[in-house]
Amino acid sequence: MTTTRTPEAEVHLDADLVRALLTEQHPDLAEQTVGERMDGWDNATFRLGATHAVRLPRREMGAQISAVELDWLPQMRRDWTFPAPVPVRIGQPGCGYPWRWSVVPWLQGVRAFDEPLSDAGARDLGAALAQVHRRPPANAPLNPFRSGTLADVAEVFDARVTGLGDEGAIEARDADALRALFEAGAATEDTDPTWTHLDLHGGNVLTMHGRLAGILDWGDSAAGDPATDLGQAWTLVGADHAAALLEAYGTAEGTLRVGAGSAGRTRVLARAAAYAVTLACIADEPYRSAGLRATGELIAIERA
Repeated sequence: MTTTRTPEAEVHLDADLVRALLTEQHPDLAEQTVGERMDGWDNATFRLGATHAVRLPRREMGAQISAVELDWLPQMRRDWTFPAPVPVRIGQPGCGYPWRWSVVPWLQGVRAFDEPLSDAGARDLGAALAQVHRRPPANAPLNPFRSGTLADVAEVFDARVTGLGDEGAIEARDADALRALFEAGAATEDTDPTWTHLDLHGGNVLTMHGRLAGILDWGDSAAGDPATDLGQAWTLVGADHAAALLEAYGTAEGTLRVGAGSAGRTRVLARAAAYAVTLACIADEPYRSAGLRATGELIAIERA
């Protein structure tokens, strides 16, 4: 059940468009050099000078979810001590471009896909998520795909596990182990929702010398189960650093209890299983390899 590759851009994006938008709407920034371009699933980011970047949705779906970054991320941030690309300017449609866009700080670092977090970096990430997981306002957005309970995603999870088995990526007993982890977590009681990131793969986390250098791409963020973020972070740091991640998170006040043997830990592992198979079903690398690596580690835990 491997999914399609990264979607094609639905609009033409290049340095000339970025410069035209800046000239029209933020002329004080228009003389800065428009540098390298990085494309994600929903957005394209162009470096702007030495300290900023321009972020533009590359398809309609990206424009819809970018409202979280533009309208809510400045409110979510509050007292965060870790770097995040909170918009410093917001642009409007113009120059033939149909959607809102933003100027954000340029964060130095390397994708965690390319330079993984160390044990200390996993602690940094755990402490950062403890800062994110605050009670949201009543009108906070919900992510239609990731804010729900484990029961809400059970059918999709099962289909993905079946698909991985059918294509020979995992064996039948591996599928049973993943389902057991998921079902154990689904049997626990969900906690009250918090703000959550909801897309913590290695392309959205920056590292520097093994330490956390920033968390990117907040478009999927919404009110949700904090175990979803922790499960995704588990797949990111891997079994070797998961204890450091959860220990640093668990020392913060008011966070989900994730100690060994707790219901919270059980749900984190279930969320990790769900995200690992999601990544494993993406055709693009390094998502698929990261997902398969994490599924293997989770299967080993369930069998231990």
